[in-house]
Amino acid sequence: MQNIALLGFGRIGKKYYQTSLRSKHIVINKILKKRVINLKIPNVKFFKNFDLLNRDKNIEAYIIATPVESHYEYARKIVNKKKPFILEKPLVANYEELIKLYKICKNYKHSIFVNHIDLYNPAFSAFLKNLKSIGTYKKIHISYGKYQKIKKFNIRNKKKKFFLPSFDWLPHPLALSVKLVGFPKKISIIKNKIIIKNNYIFQNSNIELKCKKKIVNINFSNEYSIAKRRIKIKGSKGTLIYDGYKKNMLVKKNNKNLFKKINFKKIEPIENLLKYFNYSIKNKSNINDINLAYKVMKILFIINNKMKKKLKFNL
Repeated sequence: MQNIALLGFGRIGKKYYQTSLRSKHIVINKILKKRVINLKIPNVKFFKNFDLLNRDKNIEAYIIATPVESHYEYARKIVNKKKPFILEKPLVANYEELIKLYKICKNYKHSIFVNHIDLYNPAFSAFLKNLKSIGTYKKIHISYGKYQKIKKFNIRNKKKKFFLPSFDWLPHPLALSVKLVGFPKKISIIKNKIIIKNNYIFQNSNIELKCKKKIVNINFSNEYSIAKRRIKIKGSKGTLIYDGYKKNMLVKKNNKNLFKKINFKKIEPIENLLKYFNYSIKNKSNINDINLAYKVMKILFIINNKMKKKLKFNL
């Protein structure tokens, strides 16, 4: 049984905790939350200070689910303690932190998992296994996002860093793209429409990534009425579709226009992530996601800078 310390108890932190309750292998019994107001959970101790929490010698691993501005500092301290950890996306808040984090983590002798959650979705694993069945293809279409009201002032933090809604959402489809075709040779912003409604910011973007012989087209919006988490690839022998929101449903379309379900073992992606994390700790397999995550963040910073330059008004 692995004793895990959870840093952060917001929406994502609570998701980790609730998922851990279903796990036979992971116990979250220490939680970092700077504002602890009448929080009482059986067998869980809350800490307001990371250094106090970090003194506990029984902690075997960490999950970092705090705001992105604190990711680098927490990751650095955990690396110094030589413990495995999961790090939420986006990896870091700026390019300087990315370079520093990559240097200290690229040869790390303990597991580092980055929560690009689709990569831990059994549907995506099945998608990869069946990719050859559709023959040759040139284009990959990815649609991502859902309706999410984001207050205008939340796109800038106290240090005046600039975070559009896409900064939080795009790591997911970018991770899928990097996994499928690698780092792009050219990155283009085809569309980046910003709409302000009642002091909320909505973004509709289309991004094109040109890789060796493939083109990845990503549509993102936090204004979708129906949530989208979808990859579609049309090949010479058929079409393959990944949909992360349809109960892990995967469909292949053959040349006769018939749809065929592809069977695989269903499991919640975050539960699958914790399962792999536990396995890596128990077997000391030292799985390291940092190389893929580094590429994802480099692309994300390029996109974010390009989008900033195209904005015609001051947010």
